[in-house]
Amino acid sequence: MANSHNNVNVIAHITPKTERYQDCISAIQEILPATRAEAGCLRFELYESENRTQLTLVERFVDQAAFDFHHQQAYTKQVFTLYQGWLAKAVDITSLSPVR
Repeated sequence: MANSHNNVNVIAHITPKTERYQDCISAIQEILPATRAEAGCLRFELYESENRTQLTLVERFVDQAAFDFHHQQAYTKQVFTLYQGWLAKAVDITSLSPVR
């Protein structure tokens, strides 16, 4: 594994409109295999809240270049385009760094 201090670690909280909840799950699930196959992707996992109102992506990439590469892919851009009409609020993104 690459030096963990260079890794990009992100938690993305996604709040779809109620009527688009399943659509968001499906759209993200469609890109899971391609994203996980990216050379720089170490982790890309989708979770949902118990009350089924929020989705959470847990992401880890080897470095910023790999993270940027992911966001340049057509499949990633397509999901972001869908988000424009499907989300109840903007995605809440938290970047994490290891405690030293």
